Amino acid sequence: GILDKTEEVTMSYSDLVVVNSLFTRAQVEKTFPTLFLPRDDERDHGERIKVLYPAIESSLSRERANNNNTDEMTTKKSRTGPIVSLNRFERKKNVALLLHAYDLLLGRVVSKGDLTIKLPPLIIAGGYDPLNVENVEHLAELRTLADTILARYNLPRSKVYSPSSDQDSTSSATTQEGNASIEFHLSVSNTKRKQLLSVACVWCYTPHREHFGIVPLESMDAAVPVVAIRSGGPMETIVDGVTGILVDYEPIIVGQEKQSATVCGFADAIAKLISHPEQTAEMGQRGKERVHEIFGMETFRKQWWELLEEAQSRGRKRHDRICSSYPSLESSIARSLREMLIVFLLVVALTWTLRTCGMLEDDTGLIGTLKVHYRRIVGDEL
Repeated sequence: GILDKTEEVTMSYSDLVVVNSLFTRAQVEKTFPTLFLPRDDERDHGERIKVLYPAIESSLSRERANNNNTDEMTTKKSRTGPIVSLNRFERKKNVALLLHAYDLLLGRVVSKGDLTIKLPPLIIAGGYDPLNVENVEHLAELRTLADTILARYNLPRSKVYSPSSDQDSTSSATTQEGNASIEFHLSVSNTKRKQLLSVACVWCYTPHREHFGIVPLESMDAAVPVVAIRSGGPMETIVDGVTGILVDYEPIIVGQEKQSATVCGFADAIAKLISHPEQTAEMGQRGKERVHEIFGMETFRKQWWELLEEAQSRGRKRHDRICSSYPSLESSIARSLREMLIVFLLVVALTWTLRTCGMLEDDTGLIGTLKVHYRRIVGDEL
């Protein structure tokens, strides 16, 4: 469209363009292909579209700053807390996928008697605006689906915790252990967010083709393994089988959710993590170290300064290249005088034409007449 083309043209004047992931870079190349055409300055610096991953202040950085290494040992202990998902209540976040996977797990535990799995509660938390129509509708859809699943196994209906009840600690699912259940936590506070990160045994991230996603970083930093879709940003933040598990994506057909390879993949990944707590704890610790090494603030600052220096170098060379082609001072003055003379002659010719046609009085100048007409149209603002 026109807006995309305008954005592409204006971005082409930049010395450096920074995006938040390789996936985003690919989308920029698809949408704005001319930004990837070779330029003179790329001989020295390479392409000007660079990736700078968003960062968080890693827990290892805080521990080392406080000279406190005791937390590092506690993170290696296995957890028996809830399965957690944190996303806004929007359909594109694909949270229903997790409910269908939980349905499969309930079937294995209740119907088939799979004693290798002690299914923890499922907590679906996220941003919720009661004035947002999609938020309200999608929460109702998710709760209807959750209640249908729970009723199938004679379990109590799902519960919803609003921000006002967030401080009451009425949720049993946020404790270290609990029975199978489904809860929805709306617009969780920072305190609640930290509590969920401290007790969760598995973190599930369901969006497809997310450009980056900061939530997987937060969960890995809390030593919680992540199960996510193999697409978009999670493919760059999560190391499959090392800091979490990535699941291939395919569209889910309504009425055939249990046959979906994605739903089955999510269920298998969750079952693997909760049935092998020691391996899961080791995976969580590796995720914590990865966040510190690649997505910590120290790494971000280093890469940010490198990009600033590169942008400055590109800009300086561009300026020198343009200045080297500037004409001499004498020729610049001559050209300016010539252009001023042309403008003066055009004004004289236009004034004479308007007076000849009777559109301009003899004692009135062109500028004065334009001011009068302007005041009549838009009011006296000059």
